[in-house]
Amino acid sequence: MIKTKTLHTIGNLVAAGLMLFFAIPKLLGAEKSVKGFEQFKSLVPLDPNVFRVFTGSVELIIVILLIVYTFKNKISLGKLAYFLLLATMIGGLIMEFFARPKPVMMLVIIAILLSIFSLYKLKILQKE
Repeated sequence: MIKTKTLHTIGNLVAAGLMLFFAIPKLLGAEKSVKGFEQFKSLVPLDPNVFRVFTGSVELIIVILLIVYTFKNKISLGKLAYFLLLATMIGGLIMEFFARPKPVMMLVIIAILLSIFSLYKLKILQKE
């Protein structure tokens, strides 16, 4: 049977991997990412490129925090990482439902799962 600590480590790294998967195209200016952020102009009064790079940077910071937390086990880093992850996923859901003409359901599902996982981790970290 897999130990709880191993499951938490795997969960942290999967969350970090997903966030890296989303951050890289934003930071590199992938065409799909650029087009997606053009759709957000109606909801966010920022230049779409500035908003895209800002979002990708926040996602990359979350990746770094999750990885450092995984190996250093600093509770404060875990709380910060999972709070930022939850906030980012809530923001992503808002953008999917209110800024896109039609939400991308795969992104919605991933955002919901990461939000639930963040809430779970924050609850555990609050007890420690």
